[in-house]
Formats: sequence, structure tokens, C-alpha cells
Amino acid sequence: MKFTVPKRVRFHHCDPAGIVFYPQFFYLLHEVQEDFLAHIGFPEHKLIDGGIGVPIVDLKTEFLGMCRNGDALTITLELTRIGNSSMGMLYEIHGAPAAPGEAGAIKLRAHGVVVYSEVPHGKPVRIPQALRSALLPYLQTSPGDT
Repeated sequence: MKFTVPKRVRFHHCDPAGIVFYPQFFYLLHEVQEDFLAHIGFPEHKLIDGGIGVPIVDLKTEFLGMCRNGDALTITLELTRIGNSSMGMLYEIHGAPAAPGEAGAIKLRAHGVVVYSEVPHGKPVRIPQALRSALLPYLQTSPGDT
């Protein structure tokens, strides 16, 4: 299952040419990660209050199309892996669909890894079972998986 959030490109995301300045995409991706964790019952601010963080340790990004001020976007997050203390995340940003029922053109795809770890030292910690259970529905499956 994919976690999906609608977003709108705002003026502050853009450079003087009116297109999203590439570092702003990383803010959008982190916002979706925070929204996802809150959605599954583990808000990031509560994790941090409890001495746990989920910093990103790896991010590979493909910029596939421009986004402009005012564009409606759909951002998805899906898990590609759940390890002992890390999670693989696949993010996609799509523009508005050309017609109802169609998928919008993909603008960005990113593969990231976050580590469930102690704050502030960054020591990895095993993902607790309650969080693991909440994550599992969002783990990507192959067509042959059941």
C-alpha cells in the first residue's frame, strides 16, 4: 500500500524562474515522511521527545520533470525494506493528471534509507514490534507475494 499526500507548490519552493528549486524537494519528501509517521501513530516529534529519531542516511534522487508555482502534486511513500533498525523508502512526486482517472506525470523519484536511532548520538536501535506492525501494510510487495 502507498501512503499518499496531496501538496501544492508554493512561492517559497520556487527559484526566480518560478520552478521548484531542487533542495525544496527534499523538504517536501521529509514532510511526507513526517505525515506518514503521524498517520501510522508514531509522530516524529513524539519519537524525538522519547529520545528516538529517524534520520535519513542515504538518498538517491531522479529529477524527472519540472514543477512550477501553483502546481498540484501528489506525493507517495512506500516502504521497500524493513530491517532491524532501518527502513527503505520509495518516494514519488507526480503532477496533476491530464484527465480524470489517469496518473499524473512523474516529476521525481527518490530511494531513501532512514535509521531508527537514539537522539542525539545516532546509535541505531531495533525497531520496536508496535512500529514494525504499523509499517508492514506499507511494505512494497511483488505481484507473486501474498
